[in-house]
Amino acid sequence: MDNLKKLKEMKYNRKSKLFKKIENNNGNESDIVKEENDLIEEDLLLEESNISNEDDASDEEDENKYQPVKIYICSRTHSQLSQFVGEIVKSPFGKNVRTASLASRQAFCINNEVSKLKNMTLINEKCLDMQKKSQSQLKSDKDGKVIKKQKGTICHCPFYKQTAIDELRDSALIEVQDVEDLVSSGKELKACPYYASRKAAEDAEVVLVPYNTILHKATREANGIKLKNNIVIIDEAHNLLEALAQMYNTDLNYSQLYHALHQLKCYKNKYNTRFSASNLLSINQMIFVVSKLLQMLEKSCTANSMEIFTIENFVLTAQIDNYNMFKLLKFCKESRIAQKIRSFAVKFPIEEEILVKPAKKGVKDFLSSIENKKNDDTHLQDLKKDSTEKVSIPPVSNPLLAVISFLESLTYSYEDGRILFTKHTNKVQCKLQFLLLNPSSTFSDIVKEARSVIVAGGTMKPNSEFKDRLFISAGATPDRIMEFSCDHIIPPENILPIILTKGPKQENMLFNFENRMSMGNNLKIIIEQVCKTITGGVVVFFPSYKYENWVWQQIKDLNFSRPVFREPQNSGLVDTVLEKYAAAIRRPLSNGALLLSVVGGKLSEGLNFSDDLGRCVIVVGLPYANIMAADLKEKMSYLDKKEGLGSGQKFYENLCMKSVNQCIGRAVRHKNDYATVLLVDERYNRASIKNALPNWIQRSLKVYSYEEAFLNIRKFFEDKKTM
Repeated sequence: MDNLKKLKEMKYNRKSKLFKKIENNNGNESDIVKEENDLIEEDLLLEESNISNEDDASDEEDENKYQPVKIYICSRTHSQLSQFVGEIVKSPFGKNVRTASLASRQAFCINNEVSKLKNMTLINEKCLDMQKKSQSQLKSDKDGKVIKKQKGTICHCPFYKQTAIDELRDSALIEVQDVEDLVSSGKELKACPYYASRKAAEDAEVVLVPYNTILHKATREANGIKLKNNIVIIDEAHNLLEALAQMYNTDLNYSQLYHALHQLKCYKNKYNTRFSASNLLSINQMIFVVSKLLQMLEKSCTANSMEIFTIENFVLTAQIDNYNMFKLLKFCKESRIAQKIRSFAVKFPIEEEILVKPAKKGVKDFLSSIENKKNDDTHLQDLKKDSTEKVSIPPVSNPLLAVISFLESLTYSYEDGRILFTKHTNKVQCKLQFLLLNPSSTFSDIVKEARSVIVAGGTMKPNSEFKDRLFISAGATPDRIMEFSCDHIIPPENILPIILTKGPKQENMLFNFENRMSMGNNLKIIIEQVCKTITGGVVVFFPSYKYENWVWQQIKDLNFSRPVFREPQNSGLVDTVLEKYAAAIRRPLSNGALLLSVVGGKLSEGLNFSDDLGRCVIVVGLPYANIMAADLKEKMSYLDKKEGLGSGQKFYENLCMKSVNQCIGRAVRHKNDYATVLLVDERYNRASIKNALPNWIQRSLKVYSYEEAFLNIRKFFEDKKTM
């Protein structure tokens, strides 16, 4: 702490001297500019810190404050949270409850200079940079003397004003607002919605947050969320286990390692004599660890393959086992080295190149070169050329953040994770991937700290997966776990789910990977017949984008007596397609519209195809994941060892059926709604598959051939017309 005080005093004294020079005009412009640049560079230096003690003190203060019981509600998307805000407003509590909505800077930022960056990492860094106090700007008067100019706002956000932020915070607590409402209020008050929402969350009773903000520990801590004695409600929890695993999975590629090492070395060389002994030691350790990881990737560029390590085997193979990763990560967090080096790289950009060996020429290439060469001398000169060439590495935004994230994964339990090492002859394609196999370990803090944890969703089957693999594995006792389920609001007669086992010519409907292309003609006939029979929206879900595109090529010239729309792969175009689809259906005398979608895509979750927007949902085949994928095979193997033989296969099937159930649920959205569901594949008739369907589907489920199916579909819609 003494060293820290001395360092701060030195910086303060230097700043005071600089300002006196400016005010007294007793220094020439070049000297003052030089000294000011030195001050800017001091902001790039690491400082000794003792944050742990400060945190302990702040924790004690927080415990003495009155803390109301908060309800944290999290869902997958901001649109779902906005719907929830609407329901709060309608409820009897709408006028009395204090509510706050948390979101990322990307969703909240109203500063065009920042929001135009689009990339989340760049937005965060730019925002933090703009909060730094502006240095005094210098200018000359008419006589050429240097005079002091008022502090500029070039590097200061005009919306980061405490009085305006406090006013926006009060506005958010007085009236229930979602993200869009808060952004509009922020523009009117010229106040930052991001920081206003964080302040509002401190006094709010209900806080709405996206998944990552609650479920990812580092993000939760960064947002100042404390779960102790509070209630956590997780909506749309059908894929909670997979979402948890995905949040903690990290990738680290060759480019990121190369740039991180290069920046670390340049940073150290620039300020080598100005670091304290402990900081210099930690930086040297970081350089050693990153260089070892880089060497590991460089040695692998001999063949295209994949290798899987346990965490223990990986640190031994990479030769970084003699370093304490916890201490190294603590240094990175407290010193904010990633942000310091990012600022350094922006201030001192250096062109980075790498030596890459070209691919070896084969016999044919060699003979061809002999045949085409003009003379022997030039050929010999070519052979004597250096066997390496310089190639630019693609630029990476703040590569050290990716390195730190990967190093953090090495601190998890050795049993809970695996490292997937992708090898490639082109070293730029080599990468390391951390795969979290046991997500319950990251959920344990939430279970232990929160007063109650509620997971909710429309299609939660199988419930045992949440009970055993999530809560009990996370440390909850069986007596704390309660289950509640209720019937669907839709009456049985308003839904007609059909398993279509036979095609138009009584052929078996089997859309597995080997057989699906041969089913193209049958599928065309089925879709045509559905469009002839049903007025309104028809949504077809395919198992993959590739198969959807193949089917589109087969049917694009057919006349379905209605316009055909396709799910875009670009997220930014989803709303546009949906608006056109809805407009086509609502047109006077319209027969409806056909929408081709993908299971697990952008239209399979969180969207409502209510009433005429979705009178029929067709699910083609079973969307099984690629069982040969290395990460999936490792996960299944892990479950077989931990929970018994067959657990991996059960997980594989559940993964598929959860996606199917989400697609089915898009159609019927209120008690007076009605629709039919076509499950086109004979495998849906298996007992294990049927049992994985929701109860409200099972109770009305029918198994028909082609003719029987359309006979009953006609009757179903005729009955609805008469009603």
